[in-house]
Amino acid sequence: MNMFKSLKLKLLFFFMIANIIVLSGFSVFIYMTAKKGLSDNLNTMLKIISMDVIPDFKEKKELHAKEVADELYDEFGIAPLHIKIVHYNKKSNTIENESVSSLEHAELFDIPLNEMGHLRSIYYFDKESYRVSSMLLFDEDDTKIFFQLAMEKSTNSPYLKGLLISLVLANPIILIIFLFIANTLINRTLQPVKEVIGSVNSISANNLCKRIDAKKIPTEINELVETFNRLLDNLEESFKRISSFSSDASHELKTPLTVIRGEVEVCLRQERSPQEYKNVLEDVLVETIRVQETIDQLFLLTKKDTAELSKNFTELYLDELIPDIVSQISRFASKRSVHVNIKNIIPATIYANETLLRIAIENILRNSVIYSAHGAEVEIGMSDSDKKYLLIIEDHGCGITKEDLPFVFDRFYRADKARSRKASESGTGLGLAIVKMILDIHHYDIEIQSTLGIGTKVIIKIPKIDEQKLIINS
Repeated sequence: MNMFKSLKLKLLFFFMIANIIVLSGFSVFIYMTAKKGLSDNLNTMLKIISMDVIPDFKEKKELHAKEVADELYDEFGIAPLHIKIVHYNKKSNTIENESVSSLEHAELFDIPLNEMGHLRSIYYFDKESYRVSSMLLFDEDDTKIFFQLAMEKSTNSPYLKGLLISLVLANPIILIIFLFIANTLINRTLQPVKEVIGSVNSISANNLCKRIDAKKIPTEINELVETFNRLLDNLEESFKRISSFSSDASHELKTPLTVIRGEVEVCLRQERSPQEYKNVLEDVLVETIRVQETIDQLFLLTKKDTAELSKNFTELYLDELIPDIVSQISRFASKRSVHVNIKNIIPATIYANETLLRIAIENILRNSVIYSAHGAEVEIGMSDSDKKYLLIIEDHGCGITKEDLPFVFDRFYRADKARSRKASESGTGLGLAIVKMILDIHHYDIEIQSTLGIGTKVIIKIPKIDEQKLIINS
């Protein structure tokens, strides 16, 4: 049913069902109370009439039921009114005499006598559509006189009929009024939801930074709004990654692809010697490797969820990892006649993702090698502080100005502003951005100290294993 897809209609439907049940029950209660009231009034009337004939019996004990009925009709104007008078012998426990005002209704008085009752006690019985009473009027000598009355119950009285009609007509009107009030209240209650929907509809890919204001939102939907805002945070971050990847890839791949195309076009303009073809192919290979490295690093930076990179943290020995990294980077450094030396290593067990940490340290060492002069040295060492290990990488290269230091972790930022693409540099401008991302995942701090023309010192502050686990789990 489509109506139940609407929360408002669903609430109104259940409210209507609940009100129908309540109003019906209340109407039945009112009707039955009124009916009982009439029954009580009838009982009272029977008692009053029974008491009214006492003086007549004092004057004349032998009264016929028909005569008494006629007198009572003249006095009270009640019809139909049927009477039975019973004279009961206490010694023989038999009925001595009885008279009935109407033989046709004699069966109405087929009721037990209240022989054990005290004087003036009265009992009531229901016989068909009549209410019957039995009162012990006199108890003298050997005789008891019972006076029994039968009056038609007022089940079809104008009062009950009018009440029933009023209830039948009033219930739908009351229900409509209640539904109108409920509809108004539900509209006001759902107004914050409509405002949230309006806010959501106003958000597009061009303004993902916009958020839904949760200050005036009811508590019941506040969690939904906060969840949606977190979803927007994730979407915005993902969108930024996609946009960054698109622009970064376009920017970084354009130059090497242009170089490759230019080299090939120049080579094909005329016949070349085998050596010239070899030189072109070597240049194309260098640029192709650069493109591959750029793509790999761009994909690393645009991981959809950094939590995925945090997986597989294990305990590892930093003092064993550093020599292995130095061994790998030395092959690259030897081509530039740069020496990478291990200055000081101390035993250190840390908690990290080995693959990511290796990439970060290799990128720092690669940068140090790139910006060092031929024959220079790059030093890597460790020291121990209170709660952290310090990994220090120092070169004696060209250095970085104070103005450039705050921006070295930005993507594609180059301290020389020229963004040179000489093959000898072998850089993509993404190395330190990747380093910063990896260290942030590990909750490591990094500090760069540099003096232009003298050199650069990079200090990575690594929490000790217990402290590291505590930070990650918090």
